[in-house]
Amino acid sequence: MSTATTALEIAQALVRLPSVNPDYDPASPGEGVVTAWLENWGRTNGFTVLRQPVLPRRENILLQFRNGADHPHFMLNGHTDTVGVGGMTIAPFGGEVRDGRLWGRGASDMKGPLACMLAAALRLKQSPANWRGTLTVAFMADEEYRFRGVSAMLNQMAELPDFAVVGEPTRLRVVRGCKGCLRFPIHAVGRAAHSSKPHEGRSAVVAMAHAILELERHFNTRLAQVTAPGFGTSTGSIGLISGGTGVNIVPERCTIQVDIRLLPGQDGQATLVEIQTLLRERCRQVPEVQWQFDGPSVLDPSFELPAGHPLVRTACAVMGQAQPDVVFFGCDASKLAARGVPVIVLGPGDIAQAHTVDEFISLADLEAGTETYLRLALALMPND
Repeated sequence: MSTATTALEIAQALVRLPSVNPDYDPASPGEGVVTAWLENWGRTNGFTVLRQPVLPRRENILLQFRNGADHPHFMLNGHTDTVGVGGMTIAPFGGEVRDGRLWGRGASDMKGPLACMLAAALRLKQSPANWRGTLTVAFMADEEYRFRGVSAMLNQMAELPDFAVVGEPTRLRVVRGCKGCLRFPIHAVGRAAHSSKPHEGRSAVVAMAHAILELERHFNTRLAQVTAPGFGTSTGSIGLISGGTGVNIVPERCTIQVDIRLLPGQDGQATLVEIQTLLRERCRQVPEVQWQFDGPSVLDPSFELPAGHPLVRTACAVMGQAQPDVVFFGCDASKLAARGVPVIVLGPGDIAQAHTVDEFISLADLEAGTETYLRLALALMPND
């Protein structure tokens, strides 16, 4: 039974529980041990606990407290999975506190923000006279890979919240929008041959080299022309390449993985078709090489809430922030927005620390994050 009540105590406990997304480490069992801890914490502290299946042995967990009314319904939303720990220079699950910081995988992304949500939720539950409505703290699986947790939550909730905050680390800046993401593979298929007679083969690697140059030109010209106020331009990059089976064999196959960042109003499927058409038309320098295009592994929309929306105005007033921000990374907020839930991104810590080899969150940020979520909840659910 957990007695953790402060954000530091909760965050330290969560960091010490490994929850690497299995898509980054197949040996990882996933988020289960964190989900179990959160369920125990919620029941111990008197919250209604809801489990939602997402994937085999991987679940969402929702903690809820109804204080006199169903509405307004305010959701604090975060994710329990982390990226892998390869190459880390600190103990990934040590949860060490030193130099005014909590260290470990997930400290900033996003077990620290989760801890602030829980600490704030507990204080709200302990002071019911100060507000009225329903509070849900929702913990999602699989945010770091394909966002299947938030999709499962939205499909299983009987009634969606009136407004939500996703707690990605924003240095406690109010964020009203983020870019989306399109990821997909491209395969070149040629013909293998012995390297002593390369003319008998058709090199998929050479063909892909031409494709990469064409894609770079496309990124720097066509995508650079796709803009949205505050978001800059759409961008593209090639993050992975693989091909060939031996140095003495003309490679039959080569694959790259492409990442496109989408803007509000940009059609991801149309962007994909445009790139496929470009390569079919332009990459004929190596004859008899076939191009294969799988469907996208990720097609995640962007989102943008107007600066004048009441949720944005209220959050900015609470934070003393003149204008809201937009960010370039993606998160679960866009899925909530796509279902009509007004949502902002707001969390302690810095995204620059996410996924790093020495990830940390400052203890001051944990304290400030707790107070931020508490003040925002009271502003959104007043006891009039």
